[in-house]
Amino acid sequence: MEQGSVPPQDRHPADEAPLSPTPSESTSELAELAERMRLVPAAERPAVLVDHFTARASSEGLDWIAGLARSAEQYGLSVPEIRRVATDLAWKARLAGQRYPGALEWGAARGLSGSRTQRLVLAYVHGQRLRFDYRFREILERCNEWLSEFHDDALILGFAAFGGLGSRALNGLDLYNRAIQAPDTDTKSRHVCLTAIWFADHLEEQPDILLSLSDEMMARGENDENIHYRRAAALRRLGKYDDALTEIDLAIDLFGVGDMLVHEQYAQERRTIIHTRDMRRQAAEAAVHIGDEIAARVDERIDQASAALEEKVNEASRHLTERVSVAQELVSEGLLKMVEVLGLFVTLLGFLIGSGTVIIKAKTFSERAIAMSVVVVGALLFFGLLRLVMHVRRRPS
Repeated sequence: MEQGSVPPQDRHPADEAPLSPTPSESTSELAELAERMRLVPAAERPAVLVDHFTARASSEGLDWIAGLARSAEQYGLSVPEIRRVATDLAWKARLAGQRYPGALEWGAARGLSGSRTQRLVLAYVHGQRLRFDYRFREILERCNEWLSEFHDDALILGFAAFGGLGSRALNGLDLYNRAIQAPDTDTKSRHVCLTAIWFADHLEEQPDILLSLSDEMMARGENDENIHYRRAAALRRLGKYDDALTEIDLAIDLFGVGDMLVHEQYAQERRTIIHTRDMRRQAAEAAVHIGDEIAARVDERIDQASAALEEKVNEASRHLTERVSVAQELVSEGLLKMVEVLGLFVTLLGFLIGSGTVIIKAKTFSERAIAMSVVVVGALLFFGLLRLVMHVRRRPS
């Protein structure tokens, strides 16, 4: 339970006679309360009222809320004092399993016998009961009605911010800002806002907002175990695990002996911080290991691909060299054949010129016949040599 300190009030106990008792109170009890309120310092009056109404807040009836409102009016409690008493008693009512305020209580508060103070106290108690049970949508709906009368009341705005941020309403952050900037903001309203922003995990800036508000609260002297518990969660989300462990250890030390369920929440947060830190470390180490393994496999594949590519390039180079060699051989052979053919034609030309000269100079028929025979034989020999040159390949040396 949030137990913020309340600055001392410069008031003196009222000297009025005790109020008329409620069905669960006796005249002697009211007289005893009046005497205690007269004797204690002003700063201790809320604690006296909490002690006086604790038994009734732990019972089935809810008439203690009206009694608290009348006591607040009689003894002139300030709004921060009313909030403190209402919050503490609402927590005790929750632990006792008391029902929520309903139509009966609100009907009486709005009736002729009701007062604005009674409606305010009832709104405080009802809102805290809904907040303690995380009834986000219901508390937001209730606040729409309460704010129509109490307008800029910081605690009711805090309830609205709690419901809005918890239910992820679009105006949740706006309600939060209105609550922390309200003129009458105090310890209890800031605690509600701190819890509200703690639930706003859908906001990226949530950890920073929470740390900023908690810094302000600690600077005001509103330091308790819940603040460190909330700060631990914010630092965990930011990945500052050592700082988060320091905060949760402070929360556990400040809590001391108390509600085991709350203590278990703190212990669970500590385990969550450690597990998250270890998982992040393992994930980082695994990422490095996997990265190295992938890099090694990539290098291996690159080496294999490079070797295969080099082999293909060498093979292609060999094929190209062979083809160039064959092409050079074919060109050489073709040039050689061309030279041989040209030589044969030159020889034939010379032969024909010589034979023509012999034929012209021959005087007898027999000489001419012999010359013609020589020409025919020479032509046949030429065609035979030409066929041989064109169709018979030279063997490479």
